Amino acid sequence: MKPLSIAGALALPFFLAACGGTGTPAQNGQAAGASAPAGNATNAAQTVYSASGSVTAITSDRVTISHGPVEGLGWPAMTMTFRAGEPAMLQGISVGDRVTFQFRQNGTDYPLTAINKTP
Repeated sequence: MKPLSIAGALALPFFLAACGGTGTPAQNGQAAGASAPAGNATNAAQTVYSASGSVTAITSDRVTISHGPVEGLGWPAMTMTFRAGEPAMLQGISVGDRVTFQFRQNGTDYPLTAINKTP
């Protein structure tokens, strides 16, 4: 290999990083319509995802929801428990309620940012 080719190969990742991400928001870890600046892992935790479903259980700071797919994360429909960002956000929510909700991914934790009953 020529020295110039090695230098070019070593410079390529830096050039690509300076150009920014490519692909669709979902391919870059963002939900369609989600508002988060692209560029680093910190921003991924700022992406807000939306879903709807039925409440199956509630504790003081957690709610279990049987929800539909979450396309931005590639999730199928499932039942899972979310931590309330603020326990007060669960006031007025009862088992059996249909809800729409928003959440963020923070490692393996999925804190709610909003939850609302739907008719």
